[in-house]
Amino acid sequence: MTGGIAWSDWSEEPFHRAQAGGKLVFLDLSAKWCHWCHVLDETSLSDPRVLSVLDRSFVCIRVDTDRRPDINDRYNQGGWPSVAVLMPDGRVLTGATYLPPDALLAVLEKCEGFYRNDRARIDAYLAETSAQGEAEGLDGGYLAGLDQGPGEDLLPGIRQSVMSQIDPATPGFFGEPKFLMVDSLAYLRDAWLFGPDAEAGEAFLAILRRMVQSGVFDPVEGGFFRYATKRDWTVPHYEKLLADNAGMLSLCASAFELSGDPLFADAARDTLRFLLLTLIDRESGAFFSSQDADESYYTLPAEERSFRNPPAVDRTVISEYNAAAVSALVAAGRAFPGGGEAKPGDGLLQRAVELGLHLSEGMWAGADGQIRFRDGSGFQAGYLADNVAAAVAFLDLFDETNDPGWLERAAVRLDWAVSNLFDAGNGQFVDRVGRPGDAGLLKNVRYPFQGNAAAAGALIRCGRRALRADLFSAGRKLLARLSREHDERMGPFSAPLGSALLRYWHGNAGKACLPGDPSCEG
Repeated sequence: MTGGIAWSDWSEEPFHRAQAGGKLVFLDLSAKWCHWCHVLDETSLSDPRVLSVLDRSFVCIRVDTDRRPDINDRYNQGGWPSVAVLMPDGRVLTGATYLPPDALLAVLEKCEGFYRNDRARIDAYLAETSAQGEAEGLDGGYLAGLDQGPGEDLLPGIRQSVMSQIDPATPGFFGEPKFLMVDSLAYLRDAWLFGPDAEAGEAFLAILRRMVQSGVFDPVEGGFFRYATKRDWTVPHYEKLLADNAGMLSLCASAFELSGDPLFADAARDTLRFLLLTLIDRESGAFFSSQDADESYYTLPAEERSFRNPPAVDRTVISEYNAAAVSALVAAGRAFPGGGEAKPGDGLLQRAVELGLHLSEGMWAGADGQIRFRDGSGFQAGYLADNVAAAVAFLDLFDETNDPGWLERAAVRLDWAVSNLFDAGNGQFVDRVGRPGDAGLLKNVRYPFQGNAAAAGALIRCGRRALRADLFSAGRKLLARLSREHDERMGPFSAPLGSALLRYWHGNAGKACLPGDPSCEG
């Protein structure tokens, strides 16, 4: 019971209870770092009128988006919080992001009335909507020609679709709000490195330079806030996420390594300071997932913050985000050799190795794959994102240490993903392992575009390093499949595919040429 609401975890049981009781399901997708999620709890979900209708006509489910990305990806309504009214079979009747009390009450009462009095019309409407979605699917010809591999001709289109979304007035992507867009910045860096594309490099440095000098960066305690609400990078939302800060640490380290600009060195060290002082789990060496937003805290002068309790930290340890931290520590260790230690004798590469070992040994479940998070004696596992991120982290460790054990660990994760998540009929990876008893839209297969692009890049890298023609071929065919699906309207969201294609066409070959590897040609 939280705030007067008897929340259920996601499972079949609350849906069965809704069906048996003639009720709808109220789903709240939340996050511990999310400011407006807390506002929703304090306002709309504390309103006696809302509580009354929820108790009368709804079974309530709350889901943490970091722990269950599979549910978030299927039900998110465009941001956090996401609230949705579901039928007892899990289909979405309606949904929105934050709704103030009167608006949420109106939605709930309208759904309550429709479900009680006009259920047949609702079923007909949802059936028609579902049929239209299926009719708009792919035509089945997408597997033809994949053996030829991806075409290099797609790279200019992806470059244009990313570059065209750069704000000419204030460096960054889009107008407002401005998000960190780590994947898009990584693409600009990769285009500079692999192209070499000097214009992309200039854009990369200009955007990053503006960000580290703006309100989206915390000059007191270090680290980046999640986004800024204004076009000029001011008025930030103050949550700090491990995933974002790991990515930004990698980018700042790369920017310093490539440009020598001390501004990026300072930003990297301050971001590292935030990670090692605020998010570190000192027992395991892993990092917690986020720090909450608190506008009143972060707007205080530096000397006054020390008298206040800092915002709460979500102590969940998530493989995907910690794998990104491994890659960030490797990048920082390379950029600051001998000068990036948190304390004497405690080098960044050694921290990366220790965290990699924790991911490999403490967060691996064998047949179930990479563990996403542990919860008491139990755990959640079986996600594409965690296994691919771990493989990338281990590949980064191999490249830096030349220890073949890391290459073997990477191959194990990718082999697991191919065996358990690859859909040969569609030519892509699904996002998760299906489980008996999956409720609602979890029964629907999902092929994440960005997740598949990351998987393709990892397969290409591991195939070359390990001389595994099977992994390289799988990555090559996956890139060809994704290239067929790419739409130039995706803008900067094309970035992970662009990075994978750059690595395929212009990355270094392994010690021997694999069949179809363009880096060996010429």
